[in-house]
Amino acid sequence: MDNKELTKKELDILNDVPYSFELEYTKEKTIKVKRFFGLFTTNKSIREKVKEVFKIYPLRLSTMDRMAKYQIELYLDNSKFSQNNDSDSFNEMKLVAAKNAYNMANIVAVAVLGVDYSEKEFKCLKKVLFDNLTPIKLEVIANEILNYQSLVNFTNSTVTMSIKTTISPNEVE
Repeated sequence: MDNKELTKKELDILNDVPYSFELEYTKEKTIKVKRFFGLFTTNKSIREKVKEVFKIYPLRLSTMDRMAKYQIELYLDNSKFSQNNDSDSFNEMKLVAAKNAYNMANIVAVAVLGVDYSEKEFKCLKKVLFDNLTPIKLEVIANEILNYQSLVNFTNSTVTMSIKTTISPNEVE
C-alpha cells in the first residue's frame, strides 16, 4: 500500500467508518401454516439461505476488554511443528487451527455486536460465524479488528501529549 491509501484507511478508522463483510448462511425460520380451511394454524420450521452484512465499527475500550478475554486464549506452540514427522505436525496443526478458530469466532462476534448485547445474541452469532466462515476470511477479519483497535495510535498520541511542547510558556527572568 502506498502512503495515500494508508492515510485514507486511518482516516476511515478515525471517522467511525465501519469495516463490513457479507456472509451467506442457512437460517431456520418459523412460519404459521393454516390448516382445516384456515380455522387452525400450526407452526412450521423452514430453512432458508440468508445473505447478511455484518459491520465492525471502531472499537470502544469496553469492547476491547471483552475481546481480550478470548485473545489471551489464542495459542501456538512452534516447538511441536519443528519435528520432522509430517503426520504428527499435520494433526497438531488441525488441532491448533480448530481451537484458535473457535476463539477467533468469539473475538469477531464480540467486535460485531459491540457494546450492548445479550448472551443469547452472542452465542447465536458465534455459532453462525464459526460454522460459515472460512479460515482465510476469519484471518482477514481478525486483522481488520486489530487495525480497528488502534492501540498503537492511542499510545503514541498519549506520549505526544505528555511531552512538553515548544510553545509552552517560559518564565521571564
